[in-house]
Amino acid sequence: MFDSGALRLVVLGLIAVEPRHGYDIIKALEARFQGAYSPSPGAIYPMLQMLEEADLVSSVTTGNKRLYSITEAGTAYIEENRAELDKINQQLDQASGDIRQSAIGEELHALRSALHEKLRSGSMTAEQSDKLRAILRKVRDDLDTL
Repeated sequence: MFDSGALRLVVLGLIAVEPRHGYDIIKALEARFQGAYSPSPGAIYPMLQMLEEADLVSSVTTGNKRLYSITEAGTAYIEENRAELDKINQQLDQASGDIRQSAIGEELHALRSALHEKLRSGSMTAEQSDKLRAILRKVRDDLDTL
């Protein structure tokens, strides 16, 4: 998904916004990609160590977690590479939008399949049928107000 330089810059950018644990960074990237991409701990934790060794971030240990914060050198590095970070973030926004659209299509397909399977089974009671109609009506109403 990323080359190592781009991922390093994105991770540093996330830490610049607010101090983060490694797990928080993984989850922030996963959320940005609607769950379609999640960097491995094996990619993130060594990178955080490298960023700390380069004096771009510092960390404090609390229990078994390390909280990473940006340093002055890290802030300067981001400013020197602002155009590249902005370009990467723009590409990420577009990719996550494409993923979001794809994910909606996948959910519609899954819903359609589940609905057809339920209807084909022929085992729905009148009460279940009424409940299903109410669910579908609510979804349609929610879409109308979206």
